This record gives sequence, structure tokens and C-alpha cells, in this order.
Amino acid sequence: MFLYNGGQTVEKGTYWEPDEGVKVMLENSGFLPGGRKKRYYKLPESYLLIPILLFGLTLSMAFPYGVGVALFGVMYISYMILYSVSDKCQKVLGTLIANIVFEYKPNMSFFLGRAKRK
Repeated sequence: MFLYNGGQTVEKGTYWEPDEGVKVMLENSGFLPGGRKKRYYKLPESYLLIPILLFGLTLSMAFPYGVGVALFGVMYISYMILYSVSDKCQKVLGTLIANIVFEYKPNMSFFLGRAKRK
């Protein structure tokens, strides 16, 4: 049996609680923490290698011959291009809006009044 409830007496081993992702390791036989609504699975840690191997197999079938590396490179280059274009657009639009709406000219200074010293 590999499915247990909280509070149940179990043998030593590793038990996984999938809702919260908690790993409970019992050195001796004892009780599982929590109420009866908590579910625990007794799985050896070697069972976690199966999804990792399946994921690796899927990637090797999806991106053969280095296509994944090339795809990553294309995505990185397009990200950098879009970032630089959006940065320039933001600066240009910010300057236009400031000049049109507020008549703000940061590179020009206007001093009011006359000089106090001659």
C-alpha cells in the first residue's frame, strides 16, 4: 500500500504530502502528522528520477540536434532587441508628453529677476 492518512501508524520510511509538498522522514515506525484528511504517499526517492528522465526524453525528442540551443539564442536576442526598442520609445514618449503637456524643457534654464551684484 502506498497511500496513507494523517495520524495513521506506519513503518519507517519517507512519506510525501503532495498538497503542501512536505517530505516526512520517519526513522522508526510511528504516526504520520496531521488529521485524517491529510494524505501521504510512501514513495522511495528513486521514484523521483522517473519524471526527470521522462522530461529529458521529451526535450531530446522536441529539440534534436541543438535546435533548443538555437531557439534559446533567438529568444534571447529578440528579448534584447525588444527591450532596447521599448526603452527608447519610453524616453521619447516621456519627453514628448512633458514638452506638450507641461511645456517642460529640462535642458533650458530660465532665471527670473535681475542680478543682485554688478
